[in-house]
Amino acid sequence: MSVAATLTAAYLFIFLLCMVGNGLVCLIVLKNRRMRTVTNLFILNLAVSDLLVGVFCIPTTLVDNLITGKTHQYTDTNM
Repeated sequence: MSVAATLTAAYLFIFLLCMVGNGLVCLIVLKNRRMRTVTNLFILNLAVSDLLVGVFCIPTTLVDNLITGKTHQYTDTNM
């Protein structure tokens, strides 16, 4: 498998985990009235912000890494 395909699969896996996990947190806090404590609303806020990071940052980072070819930026010894 090529580097681009591996990188895309890894980003897709992380994106799906981000969407499912944070979506479930949002769903549980919003559906269940007993879960609406101050602490859980703070956790809801963090889950929403993490969803936004997943929606906006993960795809743009993937495209940037694929276009520029910076797939090994931390393991390259020729800096």
